[in-house]
Amino acid sequence: MKEENILLTPLFMRLFIPFGVGYFLSVFLGSANATMAPILITEFALSPADLGFMSSVYLIFFGLAQFPLGVFLDRYGARVTLAPMLLFAVAGALLFAAAEGFAALVLSRALIGIGLAGSLMAAFKAYASWLTADKLPLVYSVQSLMGGIGGMFATRPVAIAFDIFGWRHVFVMLAVISLCSASLVWFVVPKDTVRRDERRGSFWKLLGKMFCFFADRRFWLVAPLVTAAQSVMFAYLYLWVGPWMLDVAGMDIGEAGMYMMLAFGGAALGYFGNGILAGWFKRKGWLSWEQLYLLSGVTLTAVLAAIMFMNGRGAAPLWGAVMFLSTMTMISFPIMRTMYAEDEVGRVLSLLNFTIFLFSFIVQWFIGVVLDLYPVSGGRFSPAGYRSSLAVVVIFNLASCIWYYYGMKKESSR
Repeated sequence: MKEENILLTPLFMRLFIPFGVGYFLSVFLGSANATMAPILITEFALSPADLGFMSSVYLIFFGLAQFPLGVFLDRYGARVTLAPMLLFAVAGALLFAAAEGFAALVLSRALIGIGLAGSLMAAFKAYASWLTADKLPLVYSVQSLMGGIGGMFATRPVAIAFDIFGWRHVFVMLAVISLCSASLVWFVVPKDTVRRDERRGSFWKLLGKMFCFFADRRFWLVAPLVTAAQSVMFAYLYLWVGPWMLDVAGMDIGEAGMYMMLAFGGAALGYFGNGILAGWFKRKGWLSWEQLYLLSGVTLTAVLAAIMFMNGRGAAPLWGAVMFLSTMTMISFPIMRTMYAEDEVGRVLSLLNFTIFLFSFIVQWFIGVVLDLYPVSGGRFSPAGYRSSLAVVVIFNLASCIWYYYGMKKESSR
């Protein structure tokens, strides 16, 4: 008897539609600043460091929210946790629409980061609770694809919407969509099946257990490579790839928007393809999940180095490859899932997500700080500044690949 396609089942659709919309919003709102950068610089007189900090506040609050998120996911389940969180995104989008100064921009980005912090981890937790482990790589890929699509809509399409409606009105619309997303999660997602023993213990006791994973060698075997790779994606795709197209490649806004869409297309393809390719390679006996994970990191490092050395218009198409390879490292989540018990998964994956977003915040802000060290010419940031900051990013990624390679060799010899 032929096995039913999991993607066509009513259960999957009840999970995918609400969580897919939530993750679409997460990446869309997180990355819209890459398109908005010229508007924000002009309207609020932001320096590179100001722009980097304001945008990266989303990442750090997104990351900090992973601590309570992991506990709540394991204790109460995805539905009860995510729906109320999305209301913070509603408030943040409305505040951003009404912002008159830098402080309001920062606060609104913090609220949006908190509100959308659970979009992916809640989905992963729900899928892990309701579906069998062998289906997770494919399902995670389809879920993650919605983030890539959200990023693509945050390029040329949102720029057109800004021209038609004005950026403030667009953010009011996004607040309404966020409210609809919260309603979908609450009313459509099946009620969580959380075991009674998972609810035992105080919040602080469970949080303390979550911190214990920081001392777990299994966690630190996997975490550095995906952290380095995803920091590239979030730092550049959520902000700096747009200014790079303008300042280094010398493009106008329209052309830059098209290349940004190409970059987001690479991310969408990687999000969708990582689970499918991982399963296919494994069935063929060509690459294990772990080998594909390492290969993605090594290739990403090589492409980043090529962009650094070229540092001009000819390197622009390579950003699509960068984003594809960055998202291919998402195979780390099902890898990590196999290492821990079901009642630990929410906290472990949230801790991994926190690590990723902490370093993404640091890298995104760091790039702005480096650019501040170089002179601004004709309203554009220095190409030399972009190259210097990218050199540090390349070193970070290379070190993470070396760490994982020798860590796996050590594990295989045990």
